[in-house]
Amino acid sequence: MQFKIILLFLLSLSIYSADSKETPVEVFQRLRIRQGEMHFSKIQEYFQNKKFKAAIEKSLDFLLVYAEHPQTLSCLKYLSESYKLDDQYEKSIEIDLRIYRENSTIEEGLISYLQAGKKYVKMGKKEEAVDIFNFISRQMYSKKLSKDAEIELEQIKILDMENLVSEK
Repeated sequence: MQFKIILLFLLSLSIYSADSKETPVEVFQRLRIRQGEMHFSKIQEYFQNKKFKAAIEKSLDFLLVYAEHPQTLSCLKYLSESYKLDDQYEKSIEIDLRIYRENSTIEEGLISYLQAGKKYVKMGKKEEAVDIFNFISRQMYSKKLSKDAEIELEQIKILDMENLVSEK
């Protein structure tokens, strides 16, 4: 039975590729990307409809099934935001840090790192946040993000001073 299915699939690929001069591998890759796009559009739909748990599940499926898809970074960003909006800050931070590790040479990675710092502040983990903000403020390839990190550091200092005054 499986042999018949595989044979039919290969025949359909060869017939399809004969018309377009693509190899079966190229056809398969193109169809795989298209399938990933349809899966990703479902993530967007769930997110827009505020079905964050469904968006999380669909995103995790996408990352497993379509690991090298061009929409992987966008999927990770949706996953992080879905976790955040579902009040799962620890998981959201894990995804932000993953985005940074995998994309540390582009601005998107640094933006996610900054977001992780902001989430640490919300969770009351100021030391981790300060480390992140200090690192970002010293980097040179995005002055805007560097300035944003400096502003976050100043806000933490202001909050610390207010806490000292209110304790007295």
